[in-house]
Amino acid sequence: MKILVTGSSGFLGRNIVNCMRSKGHDARGLDIVKAETTDYIIDITRRDDVIGLSKEGFDAIVHLAAYPNPRSFTNAGALKGLDVNVVGTINMLELARILNARFLLYSTSNVYGKPTKLPVTEDDPLRPFEGYGWSKVAAEAVSMSYHVVHKVPVTIFRLWKPYGPHDNGVVGIFITRALKNEDLVVNNGGVDTTDFLYVEDLCDATELALRKDDAVGQAFNIGLGVETSILDLARIIVKLVGSNSKINVQPRTSEPFRSYPDVSKAMRILGFKPKYDLVSGLRATIDWFRRNL
Repeated sequence: MKILVTGSSGFLGRNIVNCMRSKGHDARGLDIVKAETTDYIIDITRRDDVIGLSKEGFDAIVHLAAYPNPRSFTNAGALKGLDVNVVGTINMLELARILNARFLLYSTSNVYGKPTKLPVTEDDPLRPFEGYGWSKVAAEAVSMSYHVVHKVPVTIFRLWKPYGPHDNGVVGIFITRALKNEDLVVNNGGVDTTDFLYVEDLCDATELALRKDDAVGQAFNIGLGVETSILDLARIIVKLVGSNSKINVQPRTSEPFRSYPDVSKAMRILGFKPKYDLVSGLRATIDWFRRNL
C-alpha cells in the first residue's frame, strides 16, 4: 500500500512512517520541516501544492499534520490554528477525493473535554473547553462531510497519550530527567489521569483501519483502555530506569482531570488488540532514549 503520512517530522509522524515501512508499505512523509522520514516539504494550507501530489497515486492518507496541543494552538492564535488544523485538513481531504484514497484522521481525546463519566465512549458528547479541541471537532466534521458528500472513505482516531521513540511529551520528559537523575516534577498533586499507548500498537491500529471496510465512516477511541495517574507514571519510570531521581509533587491547584477510553469498539470492529502494556511499552521507550539521548 502506498501511504502518505502528513506531519512526518513530528514525534508521531516519524514513528508511523518508520513502522509502516517496516510492515512493507511504501510510506512517504509530508511536513513543512525536513526529517529523515519526510519526502515532501509542503505547507498543507497551500491547496495547489497539496493537490500537486495527486500524480503520486497514494492509496491512503494518514493525516497527522496540525498544531498538536492546546498550547501550540493558542500561541498561534485562532486564525492560524484553524487555518492549519481545519483548512489543512480540507486540502488533504480534497487530495484523497481526487485519488479515491482511504483517509485516516488522527484526532484527540480533547474533543470530549472533561468527561462526566468513565470510561469515555465514542457516543459521549463532544464539548471541548479550549480552542484546540474545537479545531479538532471541526476537522472531524469536515472529514465526515467529505465522506457523506464525496464518498471519501474516512476513518477517525481519537487518541489519548501515545508515547515511544522521539517522544517530547510527559513520557519523554520524565524518561530524560530520570536518565539524568534529575527531579521529576508532577503537577496538581499527581492526581490527573490519562491513558498511555505505545506507538507500535497505534501503528497496528492504523494499518487495521486502512484495510478494514467496516472502519469507513467510523470514529474510534484509541488507547490502552487503562487509567494511569501522572504520579504513578513518574514512579514507574523512575523504577524502570533505576534512577536516583526524586519525584517533586506540586500541591493540588484544581480538581483532578481524569480521562481514559473505552476501546471496545476498536477491538470489535478493527480487531485492535494492544501488544504492549504500560510497563513493556515504557521499557522499549527507555531503551530507545538510552541509545539516543
